[in-house]
Amino acid sequence: MSERRVKVCRGGQRMLRMRQVRVRLKEPTEDGDSEVEVLTDLPGKVSAVRVAEIYLKRWRIEGAFHELTVALNCEVNALGYPRAALFGFCVAVAAYNVLSVLKAALRAVHGEQKVREEVSGYYMALEWAMVYPGMMIALPAAE
Repeated sequence: MSERRVKVCRGGQRMLRMRQVRVRLKEPTEDGDSEVEVLTDLPGKVSAVRVAEIYLKRWRIEGAFHELTVALNCEVNALGYPRAALFGFCVAVAAYNVLSVLKAALRAVHGEQKVREEVSGYYMALEWAMVYPGMMIALPAAE
């Protein structure tokens, strides 16, 4: 890990003084990057190690929102009313919690690496989505 002071400029005018924190990763990212660089305006008393920890936590949250959006369809365009959109988002968050518990159970049995490499939140959500149409075929609507 390393850091340096940088100046962010726009149109030749200095706008911000920041720190660039370079983090060498233990494992490469999905894109194969072995390092990431983070620009921060956090004060110098916040160590580069702490900046890296905060950044890595952020990406876990970003990953959760990505899964909410893509696999669990939390952004439904037809929900034009704020309350309906909020309800849809809350249902997706509840589904994400179920998905997280399932993945944790799989990790406990099969290990972190196997689940990371072979389990897709998207396909798990697709399996859930297919239950309702199958049930509608198998059972009369009144049931």
